[in-house]
Amino acid sequence: MQNMTDEKNTSIGAAGSLTKLARFIKLEHSIFSLPLVLAGAALGTGGLFPNFHTLLWIVTAAAGARVFGMSMNRILDRRMDAANPRTSGRELPSGRMTLQAAWSVALGGLALYLVSCFLLGPVVAALSPVPLVALSGYSLLKRFTPLCHFGIGLVLALAPLGAYVAASGGFAFGADILLLGAFTFCWMSGFDIIYGMQDIESDRSTGVHSIPAALGGKPAAIVAVAVHAVAFVAIVLLFVSGGGRPLAGLSLVVAASAFVYAHLPNVPLHRRFFPVSSIAGIAGALVPLLGT
Repeated sequence: MQNMTDEKNTSIGAAGSLTKLARFIKLEHSIFSLPLVLAGAALGTGGLFPNFHTLLWIVTAAAGARVFGMSMNRILDRRMDAANPRTSGRELPSGRMTLQAAWSVALGGLALYLVSCFLLGPVVAALSPVPLVALSGYSLLKRFTPLCHFGIGLVLALAPLGAYVAASGGFAFGADILLLGAFTFCWMSGFDIIYGMQDIESDRSTGVHSIPAALGGKPAAIVAVAVHAVAFVAIVLLFVSGGGRPLAGLSLVVAASAFVYAHLPNVPLHRRFFPVSSIAGIAGALVPLLGT
């Protein structure tokens, strides 16, 4: 009986640790960026996915980079998070996860990323430090500039561009992958501005830089609309260049609807960032995937 109780407690403890880890790295947010990686890989091979092993290492590289980047964000921002009532309950400021454990997660993600890049060949391996700079430093931008939202946009945009390089083996960027990169950059940057609107008063009191804190809620909302308008133009051009196929057109409509919904004033801010942002991102990624 005691053995059964011990096994049950161990199982509960393991489940709790996995849940804590999933919250720490925001697993649900990782999932919605995967279609953009796949779209970049498909564009890199002219519309067809690369072979299984190449695709596998692309996905694991993206996953490792995501874990590393999110962990670094949480580690570097732990004191800022503690000062913000909305984020004070996160794993590090609340004490539910130790700093040592957080570093272990970050290094695990880094190892997965580097091994995957190495297995993708010498070109990708040589370029692997470039995303690491962005992943390590984007969260620091909020200490210096209200343009910090575009730092996370750049980090997300590097994912489909990196997948394209890994799948194609070169840097011959065509218009399609550049449009996908522009969509990803503006899609994420705009939603991060919306996300920052939750923390205007806290950011102002603690000295955190953001567009909402610098301009106020309504002007920041206008900036977010403008950034998302650029994202939508990019995805429309990608739809046209793909031949305007019906399923890609349906995805375009879904993306447009998600963008519009995200800017309705009666929609709660946290809901606009998730799941609405994920719907817009996935639908946008499906435009080239279904149009090539």
